[in-house]
Amino acid sequence: MATVITPVSTHRPVDWSDPGFFTDRVGRSTSFWRLLWFLLLPPDTQRTTATAAGGVLIVVSLGIGIAAYNNANNVLFIALSLLLSSLVLSGVLSWVNFRGVTWRLVLPPHFRAGEPAALRVELANAKKIVPTYSLLFRARARRDHQMQPLHLGERLDPGGAATLDWIFSPQKRGVESIEIAGVESQFPFGFLRKTAGGILRHEVLVWPARCEYEFRAPPAQRAHFSGEVQRRPGAGADLLGLRTYRPGDAPRLMHWKASARLRQLVVRQTGEEQRAGYYLVLDTTQGVWAEAEQFERLCSLAASLAEDLFTEGKLLGFSVNGEPVQAVRRLADLQSFFDRLARLEPVAHPAPPVLAGANVITFKPGPRQQAYACLGGQLAGAA
Repeated sequence: MATVITPVSTHRPVDWSDPGFFTDRVGRSTSFWRLLWFLLLPPDTQRTTATAAGGVLIVVSLGIGIAAYNNANNVLFIALSLLLSSLVLSGVLSWVNFRGVTWRLVLPPHFRAGEPAALRVELANAKKIVPTYSLLFRARARRDHQMQPLHLGERLDPGGAATLDWIFSPQKRGVESIEIAGVESQFPFGFLRKTAGGILRHEVLVWPARCEYEFRAPPAQRAHFSGEVQRRPGAGADLLGLRTYRPGDAPRLMHWKASARLRQLVVRQTGEEQRAGYYLVLDTTQGVWAEAEQFERLCSLAASLAEDLFTEGKLLGFSVNGEPVQAVRRLADLQSFFDRLARLEPVAHPAPPVLAGANVITFKPGPRQQAYACLGGQLAGAA
């Protein structure tokens, strides 16, 4: 059973899940025969195994049972019944312990290779009377082969909620699969290990790691980036003309002398002044970027350079493997570029260039697994 919930602002929650005991696909209670079949042949996600202590208890029970039948001793039969009842009671109490418990996986908005990210499992106990004890979840990152047990050591009261945190540091760029295995518990006696519920799985994009690099525009190109006036309305200092006042115009733009002469309010219209920026163009032809380590260096260099240029207000757009140029005007556009880098792979055939000019940054391989950044065809940086 799962119920879709509305994501919160700072994290990405995955659907609520629960053990799903004794319910069919539409959520109705099962019949007695279905319940009996469930107990005899449980699904893969509903398993009960004996712990080491439980195994010893089972062996002792078998020994006492054989001795009781051979000797017809009532004391041995009483001891056998007590041992068997403890196993049955352990199973019943573990089932009650799971009932009404739901959980969900809450992910951070972004992942980046080499940087820690806080993952969270949120628990809720919908039971009205009985609390829940001693739950264990197993969190796993399949691509990085990382496993982390998340243990709820405290009591989860009826109607209460709790959180379990996992600090996960992805090591590789790409698509990572985060899994939370079904809840596990040895409550109450530690004789049986009960596993319930399926697996919560969610794929996330891991952005390239930041890297140390050098980037400096060649002297011939520096004059090109000294700043230029755009002939369009804006908030610059150069006067383009006058226009009629519209509600919302700033009072400082009012041209009082012209307003008095024309007998209507007019404001100054200025040109927007902005600094020229750069375009990032990536060509990941397989024959050029044959080394896997060097290709990863390329992704890290492109991500680091794009982030720093965006912070300085100098990133205009990007293009990958001949795709149309995508403008970068806000943070979401930069994150779109990082998502593209997370999925980036070498391509078999070279892409035709989509941009050329003094403000276009391209990349090429260098010696010793280095990646070079070229501005207008001239070497400008390396990582």
